[in-house]
Amino acid sequence: MNGPNLQNVATFLKVADLGGFASAGRELGVTQSTVSRRVADLENHLGTKLLERTTRRLILTEAGARYCEAVRALVAGLAEADADLNDDRGHAQGALRITAPLGYGRTRVLPALARFAESYPQVHLQVDFFDRYADLLADGYDFAVRLAEPQVSGLDAKPVGWITPFLCATPKFLKSNSIRQPEDLQLELCLVQRTYTPRTVWSITHDGRLKHLQIKPRMILSNIYAIYDMALAGIGAAILPDFLVMDDLRSGRLTLVSSEVALAPVPIFLVWPSYKSHLPRIKALREFLFQALQN
Repeated sequence: MNGPNLQNVATFLKVADLGGFASAGRELGVTQSTVSRRVADLENHLGTKLLERTTRRLILTEAGARYCEAVRALVAGLAEADADLNDDRGHAQGALRITAPLGYGRTRVLPALARFAESYPQVHLQVDFFDRYADLLADGYDFAVRLAEPQVSGLDAKPVGWITPFLCATPKFLKSNSIRQPEDLQLELCLVQRTYTPRTVWSITHDGRLKHLQIKPRMILSNIYAIYDMALAGIGAAILPDFLVMDDLRSGRLTLVSSEVALAPVPIFLVWPSYKSHLPRIKALREFLFQALQN
């Protein structure tokens, strides 16, 4: 049995996405009758109705919904394969799915990606910023900026710099809440970030000794910007990255909890699937971000 005509499949997906033959035809640059014929040919090939046609709109049948879900990834994969072949010829083009931590991503990575998009208009970026862990291979990402070196096989990584964290609070908060020794931080004075679970174990160096503090949070928040805002509001002490707080520390809006407390720097890595290392769009993004993000 011959397989379905891929043009017909792609046309059906466009109709399903746009909800009509006319709109799909305009998007594809063909007539409405051509769209209708392609969908009818696909239905004849499959031996089932994919769309219910009413006077006002088109509705996917149960079979149509299942088929749409099944073939969408396949069609996207074919488009990606075409882009990869063009990319192999030395031109950086095609789609790149990128993930990065929310705070560092918005503050440092996004401005760099804006410049990258201007330099490489044929590379189409899809960018996700969040603090949860994303599995590049399983979730279909092409590139990541990570705050830790990957420990799984199948990924390549390149160190690009460091983030320096600071334990800080407003002068008013520290005046009202005496923190004389690191153990004082455990008593509902701190703002804690939650990803999958709250980060309630803080590792700090005090007087040359590493200590692991079990924090009882004053407030738990879901992202670094919320932590930053609450710290500026004088709600608690927080561990915040240099790229957010350097201006505040210089101006005195925030101050270090203790000059004797040190926190380990956090490494930044560029990460990508090993099997995509040869693609020009991966190489272009890697080198561009390496230059842009170096400390």
